[in-house]
Amino acid sequence: MSSMSTISESLAPGLRWFVRLRWLALAGQCFLFLISALVLGLVIPLEIVLPCLAITGVSNFFFARKGDRFPQTTCCAILLLLDTLTLTVMLYWLGGAHNPFTAFYLLHITIAALLLPALWTWIGVGLCGVCYGLLFLSPFDIKSTSGISCCESFDFHLQGMLIAMILVGICIAYFVGQLKSALTRREVELEAARLIGLKTEKFAGLATLAAGVAHELATPLSTIAIISSDLEDQACLGCGESGCLADAKLIRSEVERCRSILEKLGVETTDSIGENAQLLSVGDIPELLRPFLSEANSQRLIVQIATPHEVILVPTTTFLQSLSVLVKNGCEADEKGSPVHLQVSVENGKVSSTVQDQGKGMSSDVSTKAGEPFFTTKEPGKGMGLGLFLVRMFAERMKGELIISSNPPHGSTVCLEFPATKPAP
Repeated sequence: MSSMSTISESLAPGLRWFVRLRWLALAGQCFLFLISALVLGLVIPLEIVLPCLAITGVSNFFFARKGDRFPQTTCCAILLLLDTLTLTVMLYWLGGAHNPFTAFYLLHITIAALLLPALWTWIGVGLCGVCYGLLFLSPFDIKSTSGISCCESFDFHLQGMLIAMILVGICIAYFVGQLKSALTRREVELEAARLIGLKTEKFAGLATLAAGVAHELATPLSTIAIISSDLEDQACLGCGESGCLADAKLIRSEVERCRSILEKLGVETTDSIGENAQLLSVGDIPELLRPFLSEANSQRLIVQIATPHEVILVPTTTFLQSLSVLVKNGCEADEKGSPVHLQVSVENGKVSSTVQDQGKGMSSDVSTKAGEPFFTTKEPGKGMGLGLFLVRMFAERMKGELIISSNPPHGSTVCLEFPATKPAP
């Protein structure tokens, strides 16, 4: 019999667990027939039983490998029809209605109610009723090798009913439990996908907002810059660094500051969107990261690469930008100018990039909110609260996570972790 490892994971959850249940049922039937023949000494019509078992095995193998090509309803309906017919054939030659394992019709009805539309379920109920009725026409008895009919023993029938009830109960509990677990996991995945969709929508809104703000303010800022330049040129030299000349210079500096903020907003919210994954040697990260850092932050950075020979597939620019954000935040968190440590490793199928600073640390409330858009603890003009938000978006895009831990006043540790995708050999 084929192992359950041959079941395609692309099958719908209901069909996947139904196929697994049929493998278990097939194994149970084979075991039951062996016990009946070798231990209980019952006569088993192998010319009837073996073809029925073969039909179950072959059909299960086919749908385990090819079932994803057909709708789940069609596959389940065909398999239930085959199971009902093969069960009826075996029961007909094994005592008919006297056989206590007629209780397995209830298992088929239960599965139909779970996996099929209402109309097909009622058709299944009718089919099981007709097949059960045909069993009363069976002229065959369950006989022992000594020729004694077991159908005449009421105790034998009651004992068989007990075994049948236990087996049916186990099958129903197993199937319903596994199907419920699969559906629960699917709901969790859908909820996670919904949250990612909401965050992506929020991210798109930020990008649109940045583009709109930059477009709307570009013209008035340019006008103010021109006017302030003219004022500076026309200012009386007697004003010195106070009065109208100083005011003109202040206006120009503030305009440049606004322009810088707008450019930064546009870059942070729109740069590298949709970047394709590229080959990146982990050992090259320190050299590639330096252009993304200021000279001061680059001098404070200490990089440790645990697995320098590993090569991964990753959106390189976005990944390096994310690391630069974490390093920049670590440097700004420590005003004493202490080193900031970055450790990168590829282990256990995950890429882990950990940045550790020696600043004052964050409270639990701050670390919980860190990564939300426009949330920042920096002074006005020094940050917009988008850096960690974009890093968290990158982590979720890579199906990873951003882990922030802090122990005031002993600094903070931020870990960017996502599954490692390696190039095909």
